[in-house]
Amino acid sequence: MTVWKMAIGSVAAALLLASCGGSGGDNGGQSCSPTGGSSSGTATQTVKVVADPNTIGKFDPAMVSVKTGDTVEWDFQDSSAQHSVTDDNTTFDSCLQNAGAKFMVTFSKAGDYKYHCQIHAQMLGEVKVS
Repeated sequence: MTVWKMAIGSVAAALLLASCGGSGGDNGGQSCSPTGGSSSGTATQTVKVVADPNTIGKFDPAMVSVKTGDTVEWDFQDSSAQHSVTDDNTTFDSCLQNAGAKFMVTFSKAGDYKYHCQIHAQMLGEVKVS
């Protein structure tokens, strides 16, 4: 009788763990389509999305200045984690990307565009457009 209880308990635990596994996918099972940008073009400025030994990652440089009509490219180089480039005001969003991806935004209006990584709150950046 005890063997049966242990077997049933093991099967129940295995099923519980399997249900927590999620669907995998590039963005944790959430659906996301990049908006406000592209993956090709000619960049005026490049921001590298890189690993940082002191945090989970960083934008390098964290702040760039461009003119209206210029294009900024984010070059995803961190092979240790996925990252996104997500505008605080939802003007653009790269969604989660792996190393090797590129995301470009052409800025048609002057202003300060603050952005972050969706899953790493300490990863912050800014584009100043004049």
